[in-house]
Amino acid sequence: MIHIVIGTKAQLIKMAPIIWELKKKGIAFNLVDLGQHSLITKDLREEFGLDEPGIFLSKGRNISAIGQALLWLAKIYFKSLSASWIKKRIFLNKNGICLIHGDTLSTILGLYLAKRAGLKVAHIEAGLRSFCWLEPFPEEIIRVIAMRFSDLLFASSQWAFDNLIKMGLEKKSILLPGNTGQEATFFSLTKIVDLDLRPDKFCLLIFHRVENIFFKKRLIFIIEMIKKVSSRIPIVFVRHEPTMNQLNRFGLWQDLNKIQNIFYFKILSHSRFIHLLNRCEFVITDGGSIQEEAFYLGKPCLLLRRYTERNEGLGGNVVLSNLDKGTLEYFLSHVLDFVRPNRVSQATAVSEAIVNSLLTDIAF
Repeated sequence: MIHIVIGTKAQLIKMAPIIWELKKKGIAFNLVDLGQHSLITKDLREEFGLDEPGIFLSKGRNISAIGQALLWLAKIYFKSLSASWIKKRIFLNKNGICLIHGDTLSTILGLYLAKRAGLKVAHIEAGLRSFCWLEPFPEEIIRVIAMRFSDLLFASSQWAFDNLIKMGLEKKSILLPGNTGQEATFFSLTKIVDLDLRPDKFCLLIFHRVENIFFKKRLIFIIEMIKKVSSRIPIVFVRHEPTMNQLNRFGLWQDLNKIQNIFYFKILSHSRFIHLLNRCEFVITDGGSIQEEAFYLGKPCLLLRRYTERNEGLGGNVVLSNLDKGTLEYFLSHVLDFVRPNRVSQATAVSEAIVNSLLTDIAF
């Protein structure tokens, strides 16, 4: 059997096309939700037409603080001290392979559970590297561990595949024709949504990474950046709970709230967000998946990071800011130079390639 372990919003978005393909081919699978973003993934399943997970290890809230994350990890760890319990309760006493995705706490936890149950593990979106252990943190550490200990690695680009070769992992690596995120983006863009948005032209803003929001100096830089951008164009700011928590912790929410020309949105459905991204003039973000989605849509993107683990759009529509004022000013003054063609409709059958590889290379 194919087991799929997810826990976050991004993981479900990128695993959804694989689930669609498995259902299309009539292949049995076991979806396990670890509950890192349990409320968000619930809404996403409805949006993507997916059934409830076969196994749900944690329900009731989204993990948005370090303390919550540690408690969530501890609960699952103590439940899983028995390998036989894992095999029976999580993997239904079924052999096969477990798919994990990306570089989150749910990734490493899924790897641990599958290995404890004696299953093979396939890592989706392998080969991404920032080559900086602290940015993004802890993602760079998690993804290297996941790649080292997984049995099969699916690389979404030649660059990622080359990274796996350099790590000495070529024998267990498979090069895909693209990323499942492009399939999910295309699906969401075809849906009809009502954004109920006042400004016709706007900058889309999202930031939530640990290395940005947990350091006051960086948050102050971002707020100063927001002042500069909002003086030129309205900003649509999609707020993440951890971001708001840290702004309040450092006493900076009041400074941000005083800035005019900002429209606030809470976390959106994927389809609403993709339509918002497709309508914006440009996006400013620190999110890796949003970097990819901006690349598919050809939208100018200023990345609020010093390092990125993805090469999609770099040298094209994406500018790595290095948190530098001069780079920000250059981007704002030349934003039209970073517009690229929309390529979302060119989504290839990545999920089909993954499923076919599993059926060919893995004995169930």
